[in-house]
Amino acid sequence: KLSLTQAIDIALQNSPSILRARKKLEAADARILQAGRIPNPEIEISWNETPTNFNIAAADERDIGVRQQIEFPGKRGGRIDVAAHDKDIAELSLERSKTLVTAQVKSAYYKLLLSQETVRSLQEQVKLFKDLQELLTSRYQAGQANYLDVVRAKVEIARLNNDLAEALREHRLRKSQLNVIIGRNADQPFEADDTLSSVPLSLDRETVVGQLLAKSATLKIARRSVVRQQGAFSLAKTSYLPDFSVGLFHQRRAEEPPFDANRFSGTTTNALGIQLGVSVPLWFWQEPKGQVQEAAALIDIASVNHASTERRVRANVLSAFDLVKVVETQLTVFDETLLIDSQDILSTAIAQYQNNQIDILNLFDVYRTYRATRIEYLRALHNYAVASAELEAAGELPNDNGFSIGDQQ
Repeated sequence: KLSLTQAIDIALQNSPSILRARKKLEAADARILQAGRIPNPEIEISWNETPTNFNIAAADERDIGVRQQIEFPGKRGGRIDVAAHDKDIAELSLERSKTLVTAQVKSAYYKLLLSQETVRSLQEQVKLFKDLQELLTSRYQAGQANYLDVVRAKVEIARLNNDLAEALREHRLRKSQLNVIIGRNADQPFEADDTLSSVPLSLDRETVVGQLLAKSATLKIARRSVVRQQGAFSLAKTSYLPDFSVGLFHQRRAEEPPFDANRFSGTTTNALGIQLGVSVPLWFWQEPKGQVQEAAALIDIASVNHASTERRVRANVLSAFDLVKVVETQLTVFDETLLIDSQDILSTAIAQYQNNQIDILNLFDVYRTYRATRIEYLRALHNYAVASAELEAAGELPNDNGFSIGDQQ
């Protein structure tokens, strides 16, 4: 047995879209560490006044020290902020993928339920016609019906068996598709444990739109992208600012004063040296200016994308809501009139045939009408369930690596 909840749980663990999103989140988390990088110190050793034979041990001057580059305050923090926004976007992308995968699994599961219920309905119809065939055979043996009616019943049963075989093939196909979607082998056996049902949508249009827009990860990504580019713009402006360097050295100097009779070659001294440096952003009109201009353009692009995304998401939600209401109206017609009427007509037709008030052809027509009504009712239930699943995910737009709900339809 496999319930819809279990199918969704399995898909959330196995879906390639979600696995990719999780890895992208891990990569974004790693980029925060990279953004907080500190330049590596440099260890330097230098020898001056070295003899021409390159005997560095005889060099008169030797410096050993370490130099550290120091960025202007704010540059490192700016990079970390931009990377943190990237991580937030990756988290929202993961939530969007989960919503889309859930909707896709629901759509596939409801298609499976439709095929399953269709098989059951056809099996019931076959049983009904076999009962009718037995009735016709009895009436024929009693001289109350002709043999043609018996043959017609057999042909109708054969037609139903053909429809049943096609429905069984469709059912197997839907099971394979669901297995693939949730990340299992296509031939893994299971039986769907739920049934098609409907729950009327009680909320009004604006309320549903407001709720879905408020929780839309796609919209949140668009907004976060604008904030991220604003942070990148602030970071780009720091390229105009200088960086610094600090160095500390141990210095050895030979042949230093004083010179006297006892120290003809002078003395050797050891001392500390301190080095301070600053970079001069002399060519500021080239790379720094270009970085700022590029960042400003990317802010405008992100703002345009945000506005466009908001319009698309809102249109998507409105379309999905309207579809649910249309299908709900159709489902109400079945629940309130068509199902009851078709059952009453069938019962009346059976009674009329037993009383010789209608012939077998009219009875067959009534049976076909009843069967068609049941099948169409199942389709209406399926359409409503799929439309509801699409409405739940209407606030999300698939990304380049994602998929739409209709891919498996």
